Amino acid sequence: MPGKINRTHSPVQSDRSPAREKNGSYLIFPPFADPTWAYVGLPTLKGYLGQRGINVCVRDYNIEGLYFLLAGKTMEDWQQKLTERLQALNGRKKLNLYEQMEYRRIAEALPLCRDFSDCLAVMRDPHTFYHKKTYLQARDGFEELFQVMEAVYFPFRFSFNRADHLLAPWDFKLLDHYIKKRLSPFEHFYRQQLAKLDQPRFVGLSLTFVSQISETFYLSGLIKELFPACFVMLGGPCIDQIAQNSDPQTASRLFGYVDAIGLQEGEKTLEQLLPVLAAESHDLKRFAAIPNLMLKGSLPGSVVQGPALTFDLADAATPDYSDLELDRYLAPDRLLLYSPTRGCYWNKCSFCSYGFNQSGRHAYREIPVERAVADLKVMGQQFGATNFYLSADVLSPAYAFALAQRILDEGLDIRWSTDLRIEASYTPERCRLLYQAGLRAVAFGIESGSDRVLRLMNKGIDAELIRRVNRNFHQAGISTSWMTFLRHPGESQHEAGETLALIDRQSSMVDQFIAGEFNLTPGSLISCHPEQYGIAAVYHTAGDVFRLFPLFSMGDESASMAEHDDLEKKIDILSRRYHLDHYPWAGSISTHHSLLYLLHEGQRVFAKSWPCPTNKSRHKGGAAQVHLKFSLDDCWRQEQAFTHRYLSVALQPGNNGDQAPLSFDNFQKALRRG
Repeated sequence: MPGKINRTHSPVQSDRSPAREKNGSYLIFPPFADPTWAYVGLPTLKGYLGQRGINVCVRDYNIEGLYFLLAGKTMEDWQQKLTERLQALNGRKKLNLYEQMEYRRIAEALPLCRDFSDCLAVMRDPHTFYHKKTYLQARDGFEELFQVMEAVYFPFRFSFNRADHLLAPWDFKLLDHYIKKRLSPFEHFYRQQLAKLDQPRFVGLSLTFVSQISETFYLSGLIKELFPACFVMLGGPCIDQIAQNSDPQTASRLFGYVDAIGLQEGEKTLEQLLPVLAAESHDLKRFAAIPNLMLKGSLPGSVVQGPALTFDLADAATPDYSDLELDRYLAPDRLLLYSPTRGCYWNKCSFCSYGFNQSGRHAYREIPVERAVADLKVMGQQFGATNFYLSADVLSPAYAFALAQRILDEGLDIRWSTDLRIEASYTPERCRLLYQAGLRAVAFGIESGSDRVLRLMNKGIDAELIRRVNRNFHQAGISTSWMTFLRHPGESQHEAGETLALIDRQSSMVDQFIAGEFNLTPGSLISCHPEQYGIAAVYHTAGDVFRLFPLFSMGDESASMAEHDDLEKKIDILSRRYHLDHYPWAGSISTHHSLLYLLHEGQRVFAKSWPCPTNKSRHKGGAAQVHLKFSLDDCWRQEQAFTHRYLSVALQPGNNGDQAPLSFDNFQKALRRG
């Protein structure tokens, strides 16, 4: 068996401070999300409210929770739990299907149990971080940490952008099971943190990403348990999407977990809500007048919603990161997020539902350029940062040029990255201006290399413009990343190949790329008008009560497996020329680590393969280190056969074409049938 975890000398500390906090209002960012930087939403709200004399405390449980996971005591407890569970399963005469799934994960995870604090040290050290092989070993260490977690908390899976069930989407039954059984990896951490709050009056939880759903609802329940009088509210893009897309019954059930939901943007909502909560009596009519606020109505199953309001960025304030320990994040240098614009000025793409675009509730807006540059200067001085990610759907060309010129006029020495749209106005001269102002990396939504498909998408660009604009940026010294995807409804196999061929031909001037696969997004033009794109039916699974993952079927035959494999092979051949990785690691697009590597080693650092790490070889065949009664290969084959058999039915719509049966309940029944 692996050796005992040494927690005496571990540098990881999971507890910030034993002191009780006296502030009455808190904004909390739950796990799971990118731990390499502090997300921009809550510091933006804190800055706005603070400017108006309203004090709130921001807490990032995502990064603090990671330190809890890395603590020696945590791994020691996990190793003991896995060992005891393996012994129990080894004592069985035979295993049912569910136990076989768990058994294999435990057997593969036990040899991985160790002190992972060395991985944290690599990510924060300015020397070892840039040693590629060492970096990749540390990256793999975090992946192994999540593999251990998957065994401990089976059948749930976790990573820095995932927290889900093995197969079923989050519905109320699955959430209640997760909460009531105390299955969160952060159960003890949350109780430690919440014990330091001195009877909070208000807690706002930021549900920004789908990967935060389970922990956000888990936290809300725990807060209500410990502080029954506390007003708990959810805000952020993900909960807005859930509230807007769900049917009335689902929307009403959300208030079994929280007191209110903030729709759209939260500045004006919190500015008006917090003083109301401080008053002696709470009148429902006063709540109903607060913009973008949704809460439970007086009648069973009813909700009350305040007037919709789109925030005027002329009123925006400098983000305030002062509550956060910025050196706790997984990076050797600080990078701050700043949102100088909101919404998309183009807002015509067929597949896009970023922000609140297709609903018309999130028009494109800009913080005045002089204010934006002043904000960047203040943030740099106050928080010791020279690197920034301009976190926005997109900057308009005119705004990008004016921002760059103002940065130069102010003598502001910063490095930054952002997302831009391919536009003819990005001439060689203007790209050089952007470089001089500190722009070092840009991500483009290229989407396709086929002019016909680009027209189908309403992109307003063509392949020739893509080539020309990309060349201008590349020759100016700015790293370019292409985001593309295949299988847009109506795209042929040949047209999908055109996208890969364009990347191939332009690879000497493309520094990173993604070739993903089309997914239907709620609120997009395609989902609203599927018939215009040849889609025969749009449906959801029974467990997708939040309507986050629409499925669809085409009227004609879909691509054959051979055609799919051919595209995958071409993607693989292209990828071998690069070092590409998944979020949030170096080699993924628009991440902290990628920008740091670009600044350190130049724009072509990812346009070549990196050395393979040696971590995996250390654990190869590691299951042999523990006593196994049952064959892992047999367990794997049984699981694969079940999964294929189950999903081939569970993802198909019923006879009415309306709903597929996949859900937590349905999965449990299928398991019992074997």
